[in-house]
Amino acid sequence: MTRRSDGQMPTLIVFGEHLCHRAGGAETSTYLLTRRLAENQALHVVPVSGVSERYELRLDRVPYDDLVELPLTSLSVRLPFFEYALNSRPVGDYMRAASGDILFANGMAAPAAINAFEGPSVYFIHDEMSLNVYRTYETRPLKRLKFGVRWQIDLPFMLSYRSDNMKAMRRAKLVVANSRHVARRATELLGVNPVVVYPQVDVVSLRGEPMPPLEERPFIMMVGDQEVKGAGTFRRIANAMPDHEFLAVGRGFAEGKVGNITFRGFVPDPLTYYRKAKVVLLPSTWEEGFGMVSVEASALGIPTVVSNRGGLPETVPGTDLVVTDYRDPVRWVETIRLVLDDYEARSKKAREHAMQFDGRLQIQLLVERVRAATGVELS
Repeated sequence: MTRRSDGQMPTLIVFGEHLCHRAGGAETSTYLLTRRLAENQALHVVPVSGVSERYELRLDRVPYDDLVELPLTSLSVRLPFFEYALNSRPVGDYMRAASGDILFANGMAAPAAINAFEGPSVYFIHDEMSLNVYRTYETRPLKRLKFGVRWQIDLPFMLSYRSDNMKAMRRAKLVVANSRHVARRATELLGVNPVVVYPQVDVVSLRGEPMPPLEERPFIMMVGDQEVKGAGTFRRIANAMPDHEFLAVGRGFAEGKVGNITFRGFVPDPLTYYRKAKVVLLPSTWEEGFGMVSVEASALGIPTVVSNRGGLPETVPGTDLVVTDYRDPVRWVETIRLVLDDYEARSKKAREHAMQFDGRLQIQLLVERVRAATGVELS
């Protein structure tokens, strides 16, 4: 990257309202992206994260160097658009005063950052909220009623957010989607044309990890403790396969065992549980933007079966691993047995398919897209 005309090292600001917390796949991917870009000695990378007391109490920290912390509000009641309105000012104030040359922004507060920043920006979109879609996947009447009440309270702030979000989409020099599904939906719903750059997954390193032999990996595993992640479906699958052991990993789980399901809490190193798994399931019922768990497992040679939701089908090597009737445990059982009956071939295909998602390939693509859209060289 060439130096600025004033001789100073160019500065990339990387922003996310929960950047420094282990909240999910987006935060993990952004950390890997930031770390790799910082390897360029001619580039100054500044990570900027919101910090709230509630997230500090619940989640582990991501080990960023030289992190800039913005004190943000995190409500105990889910009113995401009111929360956005509260946080827009501190985010906007920082970005208006920032001396960066380019901004990468993702997450709920990204529109506030992009609209306040004077230089070129790149907007990373990865979920339905960034597509101006806000809905519930709850099927229980009381839960749906509570969501409807909150929706009404949040409506004025939602309309304001959607306006800010569309402005940010137009203002950004480049919009980056984390899957073909998200890119397609962005075009359909918002009229924008994102480029697809998959999240950072170190596939090459994972492929080199030694895995125990199959007979030492007894579990059919899923990651997630929420109903939208398919926790209920997972339990029904386990009930339908009493001859197999199942492992459910999630932040909200207390360690224990019920029937043939073992429950374990979250750990920072995913290999801890992958080394115990022979098959991984992603039975999500909501429109997942992508499926990092699927790619990680595949890179290790663990065949993965996914529901036909969002970007999940992109992460597996064949449509026969995609369950269309994803609420029916019988369909999952049929597909799992199909995998187990041809395990070695399925494992090999999983490894091969995962290679296209390796972070090194994806970051090269991102650097080229940023250069073409902004003239800024990041490599």
